[in-house]
Order: sequence, then C-alpha cells, then structure tokens
Amino acid sequence: MKDTAFYRFLCAHRPLCVLYETLRWLGHNIFFFVRTRTPVWYRFDRKYRAGEQPRETLPLDAAWYRISRPLYRHEHVYYNFDAALAANPGVKGLALIFFMGIGDYLYATPMIAALKKKYPHLPFYGYVGAQFDRNNSPLVGKLLQSNPHIEKVFYFNGYRHPLIWKNYNYADAFKNIPKGFLAVPVYYDYSVRVPHRVKSLFETFGLPVPADVPAPVMYFPKEPAPVVAEHLADISRRTAGKKGIVFLQLDSRGSNYVYPHIKTLAEMLMAEGYFVISVTKGGPTDSPAYAEIDIKKFTINETWHLLSLLKEKFPLYVIAVNSVFWAASAGLGLPNLGLQHWVDKKVHNLWYPNIEVVTDYIYPLLPRGKQIHAPAQSYTRHNKKIIDYKPDWIVKWFKEKLGD
Repeated sequence: MKDTAFYRFLCAHRPLCVLYETLRWLGHNIFFFVRTRTPVWYRFDRKYRAGEQPRETLPLDAAWYRISRPLYRHEHVYYNFDAALAANPGVKGLALIFFMGIGDYLYATPMIAALKKKYPHLPFYGYVGAQFDRNNSPLVGKLLQSNPHIEKVFYFNGYRHPLIWKNYNYADAFKNIPKGFLAVPVYYDYSVRVPHRVKSLFETFGLPVPADVPAPVMYFPKEPAPVVAEHLADISRRTAGKKGIVFLQLDSRGSNYVYPHIKTLAEMLMAEGYFVISVTKGGPTDSPAYAEIDIKKFTINETWHLLSLLKEKFPLYVIAVNSVFWAASAGLGLPNLGLQHWVDKKVHNLWYPNIEVVTDYIYPLLPRGKQIHAPAQSYTRHNKKIIDYKPDWIVKWFKEKLGD
C-alpha cells in the first residue's frame, strides 16, 4: 500500500475504504481495463530513498505470480520463485517481510525451512514490523534471529490496512533491502476453504504442499540461557513427587482476552497433584506448587526452551486458549487441551492433532473425535462474542483426555 495522503485518508475512514476497495476489485475483475500491479517482487537498481516508490522490473508477461482477489477482503498473491529467477537471473537474495504475530511466525517456520532447502544459494533477510497491534508483534524479530535460515534481521515502521490485513504499508522496510533482493511479504490465505495455514504458506511460496501438516520448527541454543537454567532447577526441585506439570496460557492478544478464573483453575489442578506453570498473570503466586513466568525476564524462545527441557524430565501438559501456544504446543510435541473461547469457522486452519478442542460449537472441518462439546452450563458469557469455561469443566476434561 503506497504511503500517500490519499491512502492515509482512506485508512482513517472505513466506509470510504470499503467503497474504494470494492470499486478497485470491480475494475480489476469485471471491466478488465483497470490493472493493479502486485505489491511484491521488486528488484532495486539503487538504494531506496524516502518519498520514492520501488520500481517493479521483472517482465510483466513472466508467470512468476498470480493474484487471488475475492472482493476487497483478502487479496492474495501466489509466488513462483523458479519463474522469477528465470526472468531475472541476477537476483541476489530474498527479503522476507513479516507483519504478523508470534503464532503466525510459528506456522511459517516449516515453509521457511523448505524454501531454504530449495534455494540454499540465496541469503534470506528478515524484515519485521516494529510496532504492536492486533496483527503484528515485533517480538517476531527475536525469533528470526534464532532461525538459522535468516542471515540478518531489520525492523521497519508500518501500519495495517483497516480492512485488508495483508495490504500493510512496508515502504520503510525498503530502506534496508539491498540491491538485487526480491521483497516478498510472508503471508497466507486464510478462509474456510483453506485446509490449514501451513499448507497455504507452502502453496503461496510455490512449494509442494505436504500431505500431513508439519509441526512448527523451533531453534534452541546448545546451552540454556542463565534465566532458563535457573528456573529449570527451581521448578524441577518443586515438581518432585507431583503427577506432572500443567502449563497455562489463558490470554490472547488477537482477541484481547484474559481468562478470569485462572487462580481457581490453578488451585484445582494443584489439588489434583500437578505443578502449575503459567504465562498468564493472576494465579496463586504464594503457592509452592505454582510458578508464573515473568515475560519481562524471558524471551518467548527461552520460555519454549524451558518447556522443552522440562518435558525431558516430567510429564508436561498444556491448557491454552486459541493463541500462540496452540502452535507452540505442536512444535514442542505436548498434549494440549485447547480452549476455543469464541466461534471461528476457520479454526481448522490453526489446528494440530495434539490439540483436544473444547468448544461450544461443533466445527465440521475438524475431526469430531478431537472436539469436546461444551454445553451451556459449562461456561459463562464473557461478552457478546467470547465465553469463559468454568474451571471444574476444564479440569474434568483435562483429567479425562490428558491427565489421569
């Protein structure tokens, strides 16, 4: 999206933005005489300067991308790197632009590994949105720094389109993209018709789509960081004699949700003989059988590393709302009682077989045997859209599906 006064005006007025995007779609798909160039695949003849728009230099008739544009909601570009490299043999590397959350990044890790395996001669640079918003977390940059396939990481300032989340402004990223690199946003198609987000990423990047969805790939150092080693020793000591460890993640940035009964839930799990760890605040911090992860002391990758080390010593389980730890639990190979706290008919895009889904709505595209139907008496209403599962209901199904 171009950084102009006109676009900023549209972004500030949602009705006008809807009208503009609808007319753009009509012109592109019905009248045929209006053509919109894709916002990706740039080669830079010189360093980008503020106020300039990057120049697309690959031949227009080369079949190196295709666009899916169902009205104004989800414009999507599918890449063909082989065709792009054939059209421009001087390409020196890929500038992968990330404007996403941590969970989104985890879904992308198998694709990045497969892409690097196919193009080992090309360096991959990562460009990360520097601001927190509903879609983006700059913490993705820290994860990219630990990814062996990403050689350099840069941050840029941008803003998201109020309707088309993929159509964000990344002009600031161009300042650090070297000459000869292709600028490629990392995104996926996301709709009911998409079988899984990971499969969409493989298809988007022109890679063979795996029959089985690969789990996220996590990268840890050989030696744990001091804060990880310290907590590993402390939790290991306090877990002695327990049935195992239950890890809780009961808040979601995307839905702006925090589970209100975390203290009661943690106390009930401890009464069942488990040690409880939580990244969501509000638990019984004075209990010797409870530990709260201070995210100011841990990076997210250090949290995952700690869990991977605890898994080697104790039975370890996850209870998580639909957020980062759905994907993280799959990457760590941990059984997860997944709390689907609002109706999302695209939830099959995010599901892995390690997740038992507690839900008040039966999803036709999820395996029925992996869904635990929650009757009305098992939850209270948080607001018009979101529900809160009662702690005793969660513990009941944890014990039946994962624990005892």
